[in-house]
Amino acid sequence: MVRLSEIIKEDSLKKQERVGVEKSVQKNNSSKEEVVDQDAFEKLEAGIQFKEIVKEKKEEVVEQETFEKVDTGIHFTGLVTEKKEAAKKPDNKEKIKQYEQFYDSIYEWTKRFVDSVKAGKKLGLSEVFKLIEQVVDNAESLDILYRKAIYAKELDTYISHLVNVMVYSLKIGQGLGYNREKLIELAIASLLHDIGMIRVPDSIVNKTEKLNDEEFNTMKRHSVAGHEMLSKLYPEYPWIAEVALQEHEREDGNGYPNRLRGDEINVYAKIVSIVDVFEALTHKRPQRKRFLPNDAVKIIVQQEKDAFSKGIIKAMLTKLSAFPLYSYVRLNSKAIGMVIEIDEVSPLRPTLQILFDDKGRKIAGEKIVKLKDTPLLYITDAIYEEELPK
Repeated sequence: MVRLSEIIKEDSLKKQERVGVEKSVQKNNSSKEEVVDQDAFEKLEAGIQFKEIVKEKKEEVVEQETFEKVDTGIHFTGLVTEKKEAAKKPDNKEKIKQYEQFYDSIYEWTKRFVDSVKAGKKLGLSEVFKLIEQVVDNAESLDILYRKAIYAKELDTYISHLVNVMVYSLKIGQGLGYNREKLIELAIASLLHDIGMIRVPDSIVNKTEKLNDEEFNTMKRHSVAGHEMLSKLYPEYPWIAEVALQEHEREDGNGYPNRLRGDEINVYAKIVSIVDVFEALTHKRPQRKRFLPNDAVKIIVQQEKDAFSKGIIKAMLTKLSAFPLYSYVRLNSKAIGMVIEIDEVSPLRPTLQILFDDKGRKIAGEKIVKLKDTPLLYITDAIYEEELPK
């Protein structure tokens, strides 16, 4: 079996201990997942709202007088603090553009990969391994790729789904403390996980109504089809095909095709399974609108918490529920800001640079607000760059 380190030529990777891929994956099912705080899940079962999981234990109490001012129309600018110290430069457009090119390059490679499989041909993996290396070796790039994955529009839904699942999987891998080699393995497996969907008729893939039993059974066969294709194309990387086969298995044994449960499931497949749902929820579909990242996480935790690993849910709470770095958001005050810093303790309350006031007028100078220190303000919507006031 060819090792990943034989493909990746970095000196640092050569120095890593070469452990068999399958054993590495199996061990991680039991030894590398964190256990979610039991109290948090007891709260979930008692019906406590999602926001009570992620907010700080010490809630800030706002004086009644302040609320009265808000009710009578206090102007937003009175709540925004002037910049006190040097902050990160959020407008480094060149750096953002450079990192977004990673997404574009992986997207184009994935299109070629899908086309080659449809034509019965094999596309080598060396190019995409190098691209993934660049992402893994540039930690900040992953935050920008996360932003791109959430907000990218006018792309092929199927191809962008594959790339987005890869990006989100890497974010969770970071949260689980994966090393460089494991992150690269996870990335390539997540990128190719849904190749079996090319065998499902478009009439089923694009259907907006509920699938009937026959259609659903046809759709479910994509996992087995993907496993067969990837096993033939890349037998030297068995974990890639295994993830494709198991990504719809569930922790409680209610998945398919083999109703595996718990440690029987490849840990990479566990990550892809939850990310696959998150990606679908955060993007528009013919029958519904898209959900914000925090709302998507809330839906997963409230409705399907038993289906996924608790350790991976915990990583999702900290890594995917936040608003992406450098993304644009609208506040309840109607002001618009850019996310310039994320607080993993309070992921729904990042630090913003306010760009436009409640009337859509551009803010002069730099106005910085830390939402976790400003309890009256909260994010109501995420917006695309082209939707910013002119």
